[in-house]
Amino acid sequence: MQKERMVARSQTDEWYKARQYGVSATTVAKAASGPAGYDAELQNALFPEDNIVEDNAYMKFGRDYEEWIVNGLPREYGIKPNDWLIRGDGDYRWHLATPDGLNDDWSIIAEVKTTGKDWDGSTIPIQYRRQVQWQLHVTGAQKCVFAWLLRATSESGEFVPAWMEPKHIIMERDETMIAELIDVAQRFITDFNNYKEMQNGSL
Repeated sequence: MQKERMVARSQTDEWYKARQYGVSATTVAKAASGPAGYDAELQNALFPEDNIVEDNAYMKFGRDYEEWIVNGLPREYGIKPNDWLIRGDGDYRWHLATPDGLNDDWSIIAEVKTTGKDWDGSTIPIQYRRQVQWQLHVTGAQKCVFAWLLRATSESGEFVPAWMEPKHIIMERDETMIAELIDVAQRFITDFNNYKEMQNGSL
């Protein structure tokens, strides 16, 4: 059952294509931030070719250390790195997420970040909390190991880890937030499809 919900590996053509016809954790987290964020994400979805984000040193550092952070999590969680796009079950097949880590039975996921500012349990940005709750919803997991690594700048000007190991907290499911995100996602996909139908009808 789990394998059937694994859609495509991250950054592949199949991964990009699948994300065009569903709502991902990143999209719904930004869309839930308010009218401006919602409109911006809708424009990104409708016109992806006009909203390509150029690679930069911050993104590269995050990619380079993502697996290292996951592998640095306590072994008791049984988390392994994940690069598969996962779809929701049943009526939620268009709900998509790519958690950074999973345990074998998907009861625990992991989401990792690199940051220029240290956090504690109460200062993690709300966008990341929403992202985690969506991932919990899609996978059916009960909790997430949320980990972060502070970056520093070396004498040569390159980004390097500021710590020997990442910090982490446990985020539990928040059913109220999940329900709110599902509502946002439904409105988002409806607006997306309506615009596409209108656009096709005008051709």
